[in-house]
Amino acid sequence: MFQLQTMATWTSFLALLGCSSTAQNQAVRGSLAISYLLERDYRLNLFTNNSNGNLIGTHKTSYFKINYQGKPVILTDKKGKKAQIWQVRFLTDAPGTTILATSNRIYLITDDNGQVRTATVIGEVGDLCTYQWLDSEHGQPGRVQISTPTDNSGSSRFLSGGRFLLVDERSVLDVRTLAIYPFDLTSEASIQGTDGFVRVSSRLVSFSPGKTQLVFLGTRYNIQRNRSEYALLGVDFMKNHVYAVPFRPSATQFIWAEDATSDWFATYFDWTTDSQGKEALSVHPYTQHPPWHGRWAQNPGEGQPIRYELKPVLPGMFDHFINWAKKQYPAIEPKVERSEGLISAVFTINGSVFNLYVRADYKSLGLESTDQTLLRTIGDQFDGELRKGRFQDGFGEMDPD
Repeated sequence: MFQLQTMATWTSFLALLGCSSTAQNQAVRGSLAISYLLERDYRLNLFTNNSNGNLIGTHKTSYFKINYQGKPVILTDKKGKKAQIWQVRFLTDAPGTTILATSNRIYLITDDNGQVRTATVIGEVGDLCTYQWLDSEHGQPGRVQISTPTDNSGSSRFLSGGRFLLVDERSVLDVRTLAIYPFDLTSEASIQGTDGFVRVSSRLVSFSPGKTQLVFLGTRYNIQRNRSEYALLGVDFMKNHVYAVPFRPSATQFIWAEDATSDWFATYFDWTTDSQGKEALSVHPYTQHPPWHGRWAQNPGEGQPIRYELKPVLPGMFDHFINWAKKQYPAIEPKVERSEGLISAVFTINGSVFNLYVRADYKSLGLESTDQTLLRTIGDQFDGELRKGRFQDGFGEMDPD
């Protein structure tokens, strides 16, 4: 009974306490101004990680206000109610004063010859939305920026870096013209148009040279063959058209989604342009494919060590590596163990211990060491030999076609 009364007392206290708001300075550009209120919401820490043991936690959220010539700009949600804006930025490279505002919708606010105009970039978003410049890294996509309804008061009020901005993975904004290009990858009609291939993840593979198409990795499951099949999805965002370019993993050294890097794309795929200037994606018609090589891998989580990996390999790749290492570092004396499905070796170089193994079940070779600097050197050296075309008979096929 005492516990119930205590809980009721705390609940009543929090109801009275509610939340507090603090007005902050505003950022001004032309006739548009941005200010915010920082709300502190007091909640019981009964169901959250609470290392300091406090019963009451403070949770801050910044809500923004937009004024045009000193008057409030009212944005509404899909129900016609006033929207709570939790991220606002000026688009630095837009032709006039322009704001991108995020709530449960994403809005574009512009000063159009003395009148404020609003447009909807995304009709509905959740509690997490993303922005990504498509052309900020030498014409290729930059890093993904994530925004959530929390305390965003410390972030910059200005957004710049490129011309084409991918908004929440569903729309492209041309910052120079303020044209908005929504595109569809999830409807039944879109999936039928790609012959059943669907986007694997939100990570972009490439942006076309003519700045008209995005490229994502796509997959579908073949029941008859009991395996996944892969394609690149070309998205002509200006025309809201999606098409699939299937490829053979065994012909492109593709093992998992992380292999779809910009270098991999440049090696195995081409862009062409027809007489009307339309760009099209295709698989490069190699008569002899480039040499296969390794990659640096890392387990999930911050600060995890790297390891050098080759995949898919045959058992003979183990002997290729050991024989090469003995020539490079004659002092090593590897202790080799061979068992069914596993070959391993432990050796020391310059006082650092290295573990080498080949697993038959994963068709993989791995090289690990706590000496990450020397590991990087040795891995890069061996990879350089692979890229010259050596030891290619040590590779196999993960899923033969």
